Amino acid sequence: MWRRRSSREVAKSTRGSTKHKLFFVILFVAFVSSWPHAQEGHPLTGTWSGDVGARHVTLALEWDGKNITGTINPGPDAARITSVRLDPAMWAIHLEADGKDHIVIDGGLSNLGSPSRTLTGTWTEGGAKTPITLTRVDSQSASSNSGALPAAQAYDSSRRVTLRGTVTNVDWINPRVRFALLVRDARTSANWTIELADPATTLERNGWNARSLKVGDAVIVQAAAATGSAHEALANSVVLTKGGAQLFKLSVTTQSPYAPVPRWPDGQPRLGAPPGTTGYWKTDAPDLDVANLKAGDAAAMPWAKAVYDYRVRTGLKDDPIARCVPPGGPRQFLGPQGFQLVEQRELGRILVLLGDGDRNWRIISTDGRPLGQAADVVPSYYGSSVGHWDKDTLAVESVGYNEKFWFLSGGLPHTEALHLTERFTRTDLNTMKYDVTIDDPRTYTKSWTASWTMRWVANQEIQEFFCEEKTS
Repeated sequence: MWRRRSSREVAKSTRGSTKHKLFFVILFVAFVSSWPHAQEGHPLTGTWSGDVGARHVTLALEWDGKNITGTINPGPDAARITSVRLDPAMWAIHLEADGKDHIVIDGGLSNLGSPSRTLTGTWTEGGAKTPITLTRVDSQSASSNSGALPAAQAYDSSRRVTLRGTVTNVDWINPRVRFALLVRDARTSANWTIELADPATTLERNGWNARSLKVGDAVIVQAAAATGSAHEALANSVVLTKGGAQLFKLSVTTQSPYAPVPRWPDGQPRLGAPPGTTGYWKTDAPDLDVANLKAGDAAAMPWAKAVYDYRVRTGLKDDPIARCVPPGGPRQFLGPQGFQLVEQRELGRILVLLGDGDRNWRIISTDGRPLGQAADVVPSYYGSSVGHWDKDTLAVESVGYNEKFWFLSGGLPHTEALHLTERFTRTDLNTMKYDVTIDDPRTYTKSWTASWTMRWVANQEIQEFFCEEKTS
């Protein structure tokens, strides 16, 4: 543990040695800090550390879209990496570097979905071969995908279950109501946690409330069980055993009758509510949008396709959004809580207010400023966005993304080179067409597009929701 030395102790230190050490520490920290703390981009990028015998080593690696480059032990005794071969099919790695001696690292990646993934193999230097395990150093950000937070449960629609039991607890929260169910048979009993498919706000608009289901009620539940061995399920039907009444059926629509596009006095379309009304947008597409994912998969570089295949094969278990990491990129519009577009014309900007995640927001500048370069902005979850009107369509370009999130829910990767071009076209009061072009030359061999439709939820406000409630 570090402690502050007294002035007397400092005076006894050798000044030349102190200056030399201080210079090295500053140089090392500055150099390593300049490398991106990639979380979800190319699996090799970032800072790696481990021990070669009794010696501690550090690797700083970067992906430029064609090659892995970087340095071993940044600082005065650095070795420059000269060659890297990667087999994404097996995640086998061969790395060479030149410094005082020629260094060869052979090994393979494991725990690929973890931000603290490992590289295990051998380190050959000066004719000596030593076993090594290098661990990727996670970002210092408290919101990084450290895995320390609990994850949201994943449900398997092919695992259908019928449960008969007694309600022992009801938790009426957003985004999903859940209740505890004690299920007994002749020989065993089990406690299940049941989630409802619709959020509390939707259920309340349909006349249901926290008293609709009470502790002690006997019910029959049809549901999809969670992946793994947990006694958790997502219900699509809840029926009272006594009387057979079905609970939580939806009957109220929130869509207004057809009306033309609301407009400002100068004729420009309004993206929000007409004067004197309220409302917000929800996307008319599944969170796991298979059709759009196929377009990205077809354009993916070999390393990106291998990462995508791994994430699909492991059931998307490493999805950062389950640990409350903000949903950047197009995914910000796919959440069940919806979003608002607030036009501040006098300030030359549009605010995107999100109902999901932790109620994050995004700013789209419409004051005529240039887009700029990704290298000139601090990488963030929502990027730096500049918009302009192309007739009745708002066209938005964004750069400056970090790599800590999945920009679509299916697991397609991206890097800090991500450049999005979005187009928002309101075709009537209730409908907005959304198109996005994805351009990331370090991840995809060509640009590709995704699109979906957004629906207006009339005369309603986005309800309070915080991600931590979902994962607690």
